[in-house]
Amino acid sequence: MEIRDFYAHLLEPAPPWTVKAVSIKEGPESVDVYLECAETAQLPCPCCDRFCPVCGYSPSKSWRHLDTCRKKTFLHAKPPVVDCPEHGKQHPGIPWAGEGSPVTLAFQKWIDRLAEGFGDTKRAARFAGVDHGLVRRLMRRAAEEAAKVETVSQPAPGAPPGQISLFAQDMTFLNRGIQAFSNLELEKAVDLFLKHRSHYPKGYDISSRLKAAEFLLQGMREAPAEPGERPGYLCGLWDSFEDHVKSEGMDCAAFAARAKGPYFARVLDEVERAGLAGSTMLPGNIPPGYLLLQAGRYDEAIRSLQDCIPGMPRCAPLYGWLGDAYLLRGDLTVARQCYREACFIDPAAVDWRHIEDADLKELKQDILLEYDFDPGAALEWLPSHARIEGLFERKPVRLNDGLKEMVDDYLATEKAWTKENSPRIAAKLFLRGLVLCENRESLKFIKTIDPIQVRRVMKQVNPDLFAEFLERIVGGKG
Repeated sequence: MEIRDFYAHLLEPAPPWTVKAVSIKEGPESVDVYLECAETAQLPCPCCDRFCPVCGYSPSKSWRHLDTCRKKTFLHAKPPVVDCPEHGKQHPGIPWAGEGSPVTLAFQKWIDRLAEGFGDTKRAARFAGVDHGLVRRLMRRAAEEAAKVETVSQPAPGAPPGQISLFAQDMTFLNRGIQAFSNLELEKAVDLFLKHRSHYPKGYDISSRLKAAEFLLQGMREAPAEPGERPGYLCGLWDSFEDHVKSEGMDCAAFAARAKGPYFARVLDEVERAGLAGSTMLPGNIPPGYLLLQAGRYDEAIRSLQDCIPGMPRCAPLYGWLGDAYLLRGDLTVARQCYREACFIDPAAVDWRHIEDADLKELKQDILLEYDFDPGAALEWLPSHARIEGLFERKPVRLNDGLKEMVDDYLATEKAWTKENSPRIAAKLFLRGLVLCENRESLKFIKTIDPIQVRRVMKQVNPDLFAEFLERIVGGKG
C-alpha cells in the first residue's frame, strides 16, 4: 500500500476531501499530510446552510493531528470559499478542526482526556510532547466551546483502536441543530437534524434528538388560541416533553434543559400578552413564581412565591419551588428549610419532577428498600429520615407560633393510627412526634401532651428509626 493510500485509509476523508500527498521528514520525525477539496464541490453556507459552489480557496493552513507510528503528524489544506447568492462569499470551515484552532478535533479530544486523566495540564503537556501554553489554550478553548454548544462526536465505524478518524467528528449540522434547539428555534433544529441524517445516514444516531424537537414543535403548534389558556397548556406540554425525552433514553437534564430557559421565557411572554402578569395565581393553579423559577429568574421567583404563601400557607409545591429558587440562587440553608416545610405539609404533593436538591432525591430513592418499594410510604417517611440524616435542621415551634396546633395535629394523627395501623399514618405520627420531642421545653406549658408517651409511641411505630433518632439527634444533640 502506498503511503498516500495508507493515510487516506487511516484518516478516512469524506467527500469532497481527499489526501493529495504525504511527506515524511526523517530528521524531525514528522509527517505532513496534504488534503484538498474538489473544485466541483458544493458546501453549506455557514449563514443559511444552503449548499453553494466552491469559488476559491484561502491560503494554506496547518493543524497538529494525532501522532502516527510515533511521528508527529500535521495536516495541511487550503480552506475553501463558497459563493452564496444571499450572503456572498463565505468560509464554510473544514470538518476536522474548529474555527481558528491550531489542532484537529481528534488531537483536541486527546489532550482533553490526558488533562482529565492526569489532573494536571503540565503533566499532560509533557506526556503529549507539546508546549504547556498550547495545552492551556486548548483546554480554555474546549471550555468555551462546551459552554456554547453540546459537541457530539463518535468514532467512524471501523476506525482503528487508538486512532480517531479525521472526519468522525464532522457534526456541523448536528451541532447547529442542537444550538437552534437551545434557542427554541424548533423548525430550524428539525431541518438541521434532517440534513445531518440525510448526509450521514450511517453516522451518529440523531433520531432521539430529532423526535424530541419534533415533539416540542408539534405541541407548540397545537397550543390553544385563547391567550388565557396558553400558559397552563405550555406548562403541561413541558412536563410531557420531559417524559418523552426520558422515554427515548436520553438524559433529561442534559438535553431538555438547553431549551428550558427560553421556553419558560416564552411562557412568561404569553402571560404578559394575556394580561395576567399581575395575577397571584394563573389558570391551572400555576403561580407566576414557578414560571420565573423555570426561566432562571431566581430573585424574582423568590419574591413572587413568597407573596403567594399568605394565601396558600399549606401548599407543599409552593414551598418546594421556593426551596428550588433559594438553592439555585446558592442559599442551601434556606432552601432546606423550605423543603422541610414542604415535606411536613405533604411530601407526596412536592414537585419531585423538578426539585433541585440532589441529596434529598437520592435519600428518597435510598429508603425505598426499607419500605418494601412502596413509593407512597417512602415519601411519608422521607422527612423523618432527612432530619435524622442531617439534611433537615430542627423544626422550631414556639408556644405562640403554632405549638398548640401542632399538639392537636399530633393527637389527631395518633387517634387515626390507633384506628387504622397504616404505614403512611404511622409515618405522619412519627414525624410529628419527632418535632414535638425537639421542642420539649415548650411542651411543659401544654397539659394535653406527655413527651415521654410521645417517645414510646415513636418507638412502637418504628423501632429502628427511633433508635437512630436517639443516637444521632438526642445523643449527638443534632
